Amino acid sequence: MKQRLASAQVALDTLRARRGDTWYPVFHLAPPAGWMNDPNGLIYFSGRYHAFFQHHPASEHQGPMHWGHATSPDMLHWQHEPVALAPGDEYDRDGCFSGSAVDDNGVLSLIYTGHLCLEDRGDDSIIREVQCLATSRDGIHFEKR
Repeated sequence: MKQRLASAQVALDTLRARRGDTWYPVFHLAPPAGWMNDPNGLIYFSGRYHAFFQHHPASEHQGPMHWGHATSPDMLHWQHEPVALAPGDEYDRDGCFSGSAVDDNGVLSLIYTGHLCLEDRGDDSIIREVQCLATSRDGIHFEKR
């Protein structure tokens, strides 16, 4: 997963370098660049608010679902964190879809839906979705379980 996260971050940084700031939100949470969809896993953990969201870091269009991540001390000033989840394992190869975050006795646990296209990739007519888990002790770096 580390290589996929690194690739997602490079794609995001490349797209961010081309982003114009004229219409970029000042108070509304938005990714540094790329496509964003519904929020997932809003939680207060280790003294900060965390917002996770469905995200395609390589384009402004919907694509393989990742989980973007931002933190805030006050829910007004947001800091972008590294991409939290990237698809590619046998159980989530076509996307890390909706889910939640929970504080499991000091372990930040992301429970998300792994998405698999059983026919052609990108064809959602025959899919399988499974529940997945990723955990973190520092609230920033996650390990899929």
